[in-house]
Amino acid sequence: MFKRAPRKSPALTDRSRSSLPFIVGTLLSLSSAACSSTVTGVLPTRPGPLPKPDLTLVWVGHGEAERLEAGSWKRVEPFDYEFTVEQRRYADHWESVKHLKRLHPDYDGSAGPREQTLFFRVDLDKADSEGNVAVHIRSSLGQGEGRADRSFRTASLAMHADVSRFAPFDTYRIAQSYRYESGELVETVSLDKGSTPWVRNQESATLFAPHRFETPPTTR
Repeated sequence: MFKRAPRKSPALTDRSRSSLPFIVGTLLSLSSAACSSTVTGVLPTRPGPLPKPDLTLVWVGHGEAERLEAGSWKRVEPFDYEFTVEQRRYADHWESVKHLKRLHPDYDGSAGPREQTLFFRVDLDKADSEGNVAVHIRSSLGQGEGRADRSFRTASLAMHADVSRFAPFDTYRIAQSYRYESGELVETVSLDKGSTPWVRNQESATLFAPHRFETPPTTR
């Protein structure tokens, strides 16, 4: 929700200014294409089809934006967004593609284009003796790290934003809760300057997983 001077890479500028993470959506997926640091394109390129994942999940949801003003969180509805996440889970990493769109007529474009695509690769360490899994993130928004439990029900992530030092934030912090049994994902994405929050997005999404229909799902 701010404007900054153009950078050398227009593609990165648009994504860096996004007030969204992910991520989603956070811990997400798309193949084992390796990006040695921050992902520099919208999506990593590769020949042929994607490697077959162990599991593919699709999340469809809504994000509500809030800004910290005078010590209280205030809703900023023009920055709300709809999103989908394609999450592919492999044995040692997850890859995700997140598409988001801001539909409010008063959105001013200061957080990037109305429609954006973000990529996240999350590499997974082995679970430690306490059942925690360390994760390492390479994404369109920057590099980061975090921890999840062995069952991947909850996760705490941080990404170091690829933005100007004059920007009002430098870190994306994400708290995720996967509620598999009810097919829900709930997460809070906070944009912080150091340890001080500036903007946050409250996301909720519904799970769509592959299944077959015994009869046509829509008839008249």
